[in-house]
Amino acid sequence: MFLFSKKKKPSEDSIKRLEYQLCLAKEAGADDILDISACELTEVPSSAFSLCKVLQKKVLILHGNDLRSLVPKGCCIGALATLKVLDLHENKLTSLPDDIGKLLSLQVLNVEKNRIKQLPDSIGDLRYLQTLNVKENRLTVIPVSVGHMSSLRTLDISENSIRELPKELASVRTLESLILDAQVMSYPPVSVCTAGTEEVQRYLCSEMGLEYCPPSQYLLPVLEHDGGKQEVDCVDGEEKAWQSKFMDYEKRKEQKQLEKLIFEKDLEEKQREHTQLFLLNNSRKEDVLLSVKLEQQRLELGVSQQQKAQETERQKILDKVRQAESNVMSLIVLMLLKKKKKSIHFHSTMSKLSYYFLRTNLSFFSSFSLDYMDKKFDQVLSLQQLDKSKAISQILQEIKLIEAELMQLTKLEVKRRNLDTENLQEVLADQRTALTDLLQQLLKQKDQREEELRMVLVEMDQKSESNQQNYWMIQYQRLLDAKPLSLRMQEAAVDGDLGNLLCKLSAQHYLPVIAHHRITAEALRHMTTKDLRKVCPHSFCVLTQKFYSKMQEAGPSTPTAPLQQQLTPPLTPNTPLTPTAPSPDRFSSSECVVCMEHESQVIFLPCGHVCCCQTCSSALQSCPLCRGSISQRVRLYHG
Repeated sequence: MFLFSKKKKPSEDSIKRLEYQLCLAKEAGADDILDISACELTEVPSSAFSLCKVLQKKVLILHGNDLRSLVPKGCCIGALATLKVLDLHENKLTSLPDDIGKLLSLQVLNVEKNRIKQLPDSIGDLRYLQTLNVKENRLTVIPVSVGHMSSLRTLDISENSIRELPKELASVRTLESLILDAQVMSYPPVSVCTAGTEEVQRYLCSEMGLEYCPPSQYLLPVLEHDGGKQEVDCVDGEEKAWQSKFMDYEKRKEQKQLEKLIFEKDLEEKQREHTQLFLLNNSRKEDVLLSVKLEQQRLELGVSQQQKAQETERQKILDKVRQAESNVMSLIVLMLLKKKKKSIHFHSTMSKLSYYFLRTNLSFFSSFSLDYMDKKFDQVLSLQQLDKSKAISQILQEIKLIEAELMQLTKLEVKRRNLDTENLQEVLADQRTALTDLLQQLLKQKDQREEELRMVLVEMDQKSESNQQNYWMIQYQRLLDAKPLSLRMQEAAVDGDLGNLLCKLSAQHYLPVIAHHRITAEALRHMTTKDLRKVCPHSFCVLTQKFYSKMQEAGPSTPTAPLQQQLTPPLTPNTPLTPTAPSPDRFSSSECVVCMEHESQVIFLPCGHVCCCQTCSSALQSCPLCRGSISQRVRLYHG
């Protein structure tokens, strides 16, 4: 095992996603959600804490990372005091902060699939926490302080090592769903745990000496806290008009984003084609260069072989010339030796003859004078010298002839070499010209393709501008044809019995109010008219008598068809909608969300949103994005 392991660096896609989400969260008019999930984080960036504190974010999503701690160095958990939802599932957390109880507004805490061994005691200070999910961890004990959670409605402790439940859990009167591993529990007994949440609560209440009451009787304070801000905003005709305008604006922004994505996709395809063409040209160029290189190597090999052959022929000729020279020199030496022998023999014979002549004819020559004899002897000597000079001149003439032949041979060899080099240079020059022509053609084709790509981009820009002319009418028609996704999700969460009852009374337009407050049929039986007036509008309270009569006649009924199929009639214009700010990816400009003509010029305090121009802001009493009351307006001046 290594003592020091290298820290895993996040991928480029994860870094880009993190930067993109942080930029979206900073934009004017962004919603209350900060989603930095699946970014391969090992610790939460400090900028996320500052964003949550300054922009008062309510939802922080961190799942799918490699977090080992929630709070980074130099940060305080108090910066997340405005959070209502904290999602930390699928990480590597071993513990939660000891001061997590400072998150007083937290309603949902999800730490599923982590490595937590113990929950801090301060978790009991989360008085408004409604959902606590600690599934698939390493817990062995639930802290006693859980009994102080007066608003807890759902608790999931399954797939842990928990064998006993604390008796103080009986103090949580609002608990509706308790998920645990019933077969391994020792307290309460297995028979009680398998019977359901209600039996577990009855057992714990009996152990504590308390009287058990159903959770529906204690849900009213929770619902009042959840819907406190909605009571402040009086839903009237003007409010509905603003809401419809906001929904219309959201749809238009969504369509803009879709068109932008389509354009970016087309642009990426064009760029991909361009890169493919560029790679193809490069491959062709490399093939041509490779073939030229091979041809050049082949030519160089042929030239080297030719040079070697010529060198061998030259060596042979030089050997022959040297052999001829040696033969000529040997002949010359032999001839000189022969001549010398002849001269010696001639001198000896002449000396003998002269001696014999003198001896035999002494009497004859005695008459002659000594002068005459000297003359004759001189003539003989001169004849001998003439013969010797003639032989030397002949030898010199033969040497000159041999030298002339050698000079002619060397001249022929030099001429042949010059002819071979000229031929090679001509071949290389032809190949260079062919290569330059091919490169010029490739460059021309590249310029033509770039020009075609530019023309395509200009045409796409013109098409996008022409499509934006009828943008507003198309968005308005789509808004009329489609039902919002948030409304569908709210409808799906309503109790089936209550949905059937609403369909029978033709009161489908009250469905968002009931879905928002999470009112069930059982809770509705225990609520009085006074309680309904606190939660629902006055017009809904008029129908309470019909509700009670229908519920007494029908009793607990089972739904005959899925709720989504029964609630198909469209919503009436009187339907109050929960205001939601536009998502970050739908805000691409800073125009006024009311008139959508001028730029945003006013900051609303204390919420800090910049979403209206100066003329529209004077007529507003609450922020169009967060529905918070406006205490002060500050004018912005754009440079």
